[in-house]
Amino acid sequence: MKQIYINNEDFEINIAIVENGKLINFWTERSTYAKTGNIYKGKVIKVINNMNFTFVDIGDEKPGFLSEKAYNESLDIDAMKVINDENERKNIAEVFQRGQDILVQVVRPPYKTKGARLTTNITLPGYYTVFSPNSKQIGISKKVINEKERRRLREILLKMREKISSNVGLIARTTAEGISNKQIEEEIKQNFKKWQNILKSYKKEKAPALLYEEEKFYLRILRETLNNSINEIIVDSEDVYKDIKKYTKKAGINKPKLKLYNGVDSIFKYYNLENQINGLKSRIIPFKKGGYLKIDTTEALTVIDVNSGKFKGESDVESSILMLNLNAAKEIARQIILRNIGGFIVVDFIDMQSEENKKILKKELEQELSKSKIYFKTTEINEFGLLVISRKRVVDESGDSFYDICPYCNGNGVIPSKESICLEQLKKIKYICKSEKKKEIVFNLEPEIKQEIQKRFSLYIKKYEKEYKKKIIFN
Repeated sequence: MKQIYINNEDFEINIAIVENGKLINFWTERSTYAKTGNIYKGKVIKVINNMNFTFVDIGDEKPGFLSEKAYNESLDIDAMKVINDENERKNIAEVFQRGQDILVQVVRPPYKTKGARLTTNITLPGYYTVFSPNSKQIGISKKVINEKERRRLREILLKMREKISSNVGLIARTTAEGISNKQIEEEIKQNFKKWQNILKSYKKEKAPALLYEEEKFYLRILRETLNNSINEIIVDSEDVYKDIKKYTKKAGINKPKLKLYNGVDSIFKYYNLENQINGLKSRIIPFKKGGYLKIDTTEALTVIDVNSGKFKGESDVESSILMLNLNAAKEIARQIILRNIGGFIVVDFIDMQSEENKKILKKELEQELSKSKIYFKTTEINEFGLLVISRKRVVDESGDSFYDICPYCNGNGVIPSKESICLEQLKKIKYICKSEKKKEIVFNLEPEIKQEIQKRFSLYIKKYEKEYKKKIIFN
């Protein structure tokens, strides 16, 4: 039994996927300008010649970052041609000058001190297809293995490219398998229309300007995760409920039941998920048979240490260590997926002598990591029991927005960020107002948090007072 739970707060969206009561995926998105998938008319503000990258103003607090690699893997926007030939690859300083306008898309939102990562290779993903206007490729998902079906999908894509009289790139996703020609064609037409509107806006708008906003966060997650294994989608917002109903109808998705939760408690509290979600903030994670993991994150990488704890194995020491490491591997992969950990991840397993056992362990970890669609690579396990994972970073790690550097130890430890504390307090205020019968409610807050809420979040307080007919007082 698999469910998707969507919690819609005024300041953030939280999405959990649960299988048989166990949390297997979790995402949070807080209000931000430069979201993944957004398309902008940007202005080049700085070209770093010796490093081959450029900074682009897209209207966000920090300028976006376009690397030479990202540019050469996409198209020359002006020439509208694919750069395949090694001789054609250009130094970014030869292509862009300061003050130049450029059409870009966000591939990764701002992260800590860095601005959004950008590309000129625009893509408009749908539920069945991906529309890539600056590419000429026709592709079919590798997961579609039936040759007859692959030929059918290729024919649809080629036919549609002729129909819209545009030499664009089109990819059929796994979800297109078995879907009618009409549904696939209709989606391509819609994305082509979006692209035409983007080009019109590009000519008309002055940089920096947002030309196209990616679908709402929860619709993006559903687009990537919805399949026949999902039994229910449970949401706590009428607006979200209506959006999903419209989206599933349009995409021809009938399987999951859609439910609207209207309780006074938070949706995660009501369905007993709060403890599992709060566990994502913990450094120490127990796993099967008494072992535990320690997770530490630095600016450069994440380190996961496997500890035996109270584990008691068999009389054969090597077999016992393999059993412990295999249990750890399952939990490591689960935590990496749950916490959206990207970049370099160093795993310190309990040392094993057998090379065969090391191969078994590596295979187990890779199989578990493959449950997520995010690209990764692993090294061999070395003589010290260390294995390195390189995993694509596509969204902020779950813990990044939750913590600030501790002012007393200068980063050796962490404390909850001021924003996180404020948002947690706002949730409590909302749910207390929802359930409390008193007309006047007094909340005791730390002076610093009280000041921050009154300064940054006063609109939400007024909203709750009006919506729940309460007078909110801070002490």
